[in-house]
Amino acid sequence: MRLIFVLLFLLTAPLFAQEEQEFIGVLRLNDSTIIPYEVNFKIDAGILEGYSLTDLGGAHETKSKLKGRYNPFEKEITFSEYDIIYTKSDVSQQDFCFVYFEPTRFKEGRTTNFSGSFKGLFSDGEECISGEIYLNSAEKIEKRMEKVTRLIDRSNKIPDSLKQKSKEMRFFDPSKNNILLKSQITSVFTKSNQIVFTIYDAGKEDGDVISIDVDHKRFLTKHEVTKKPFQLRIPFLNEKTLIKIVSVSTGSISTNTAVIEVGDGENDFKSVTNLSKGEETFIQLIRK
Repeated sequence: MRLIFVLLFLLTAPLFAQEEQEFIGVLRLNDSTIIPYEVNFKIDAGILEGYSLTDLGGAHETKSKLKGRYNPFEKEITFSEYDIIYTKSDVSQQDFCFVYFEPTRFKEGRTTNFSGSFKGLFSDGEECISGEIYLNSAEKIEKRMEKVTRLIDRSNKIPDSLKQKSKEMRFFDPSKNNILLKSQITSVFTKSNQIVFTIYDAGKEDGDVISIDVDHKRFLTKHEVTKKPFQLRIPFLNEKTLIKIVSVSTGSISTNTAVIEVGDGENDFKSVTNLSKGEETFIQLIRK
C-alpha cells in the first residue's frame, strides 16, 4: 500500500508545477480593521513559494517572502510569511508581525477565491494579531478592470487627461512596481555588502533627471533617465545606509517616473519614482 501511495504521488506531482498564481484581497483583523493583502506564489510538487504584499499603496506597505504547502489529496493549502523584502513601516525586523495562514480548502488550478483564519506572530513566536484572510484571483479582477478601462476609453464624457491617467495606472502596476513617493522611506533588509540600482525609463523618454545621495553625500549627479539601463553599485558596510533620490527634472510628461530596480543578489524588486521637480524619496538599507 505504501509503495502504491509513493508511486501515485510521483506520477501526480509534476501536474502541480504551475505558473505563478496571484490573489488579491484583504486581512480582516479581530478588531474589524481592514488591510489590503495580496499573495503571489508557485506550487511545485506540493511546495509553495512566493511573496505577499500587505497594505499595498499605504503607509505600512510591506513585501515579504512566503513559504507553505499544498496537499493535492486533501485539497488544502497553508502558508506563512518568514522574511521582509522591503517595508514602508517604521518597524525593525524583530518587531514585525508575520502572517501564518491556517490550512484551508484550495483546488490547484481551479480555485478563484478562498478564505480562512490566520495568526500573526513576531519572530520569537509571540502572537501579535489574528483574524481572517479573504482572497480573489487577480486574473478575475483584472478582467473586470479591463472592461472598466475599455468603457473609459470609449466614453466622450470623460476628459482625455483622465483617460491618460487610466493608461498610466495600467502601465505602472503597483503590485509589480513599488511606488516611491515624496518624503517616504522604503526600508530594505539585506545581508549583502553591495546593492545594485538599475535605472531606466520604461515609458517614453521625456527628459526625467535624478540625483542620488548616499548617507548625505552626492553619489550620482543629474543623471538623465533613458531607456538604456544604467547600473549603480552602492556599497553597504554599516548597519544602516540612507539613500536619497532627488527629482531634478520631471521632463516633458507629468511627474518624474524613473524605474529603479533594486537587487542584492538574493532579493530583487522594481520601484518607480512618482515625484514632482525638487521632491525627494528615500530607500533605507538595513542589515539583517
